[in-house]
Amino acid sequence: MRVVRSIVAGALIAGAAAVFTSLGAGSASAVAVTPLAGGVQVDLSPADTAWVHQTRFGLTVAGLPHPSAASFGQALDAAATVSSSVPNGRVTFTVYGPFDQLNGTMLALQ
Repeated sequence: MRVVRSIVAGALIAGAAAVFTSLGAGSASAVAVTPLAGGVQVDLSPADTAWVHQTRFGLTVAGLPHPSAASFGQALDAAATVSSSVPNGRVTFTVYGPFDQLNGTMLALQ
């Protein structure tokens, strides 16, 4: 059951990522969501990363009532800021764990 909860939690976060990127500048969104054992990996396109940076979407996420929201939102905002400063920069992140104890990684890529 723990694996199911992890996948559902990851799917919810990945779904949120897909929603916010599709709300971006209106360009074709290229969010890649890859299932992992116990979680998901989400890769944002450079355009989606720029939208996250411009709208400061991470701060919105940080305000959600979840124990992991503040650190995730701040990391998303910081990674999007760094990645947006270089051509074709993008953000990728992973999410693992049960919904009440999510953890993962966040990378700013060039």
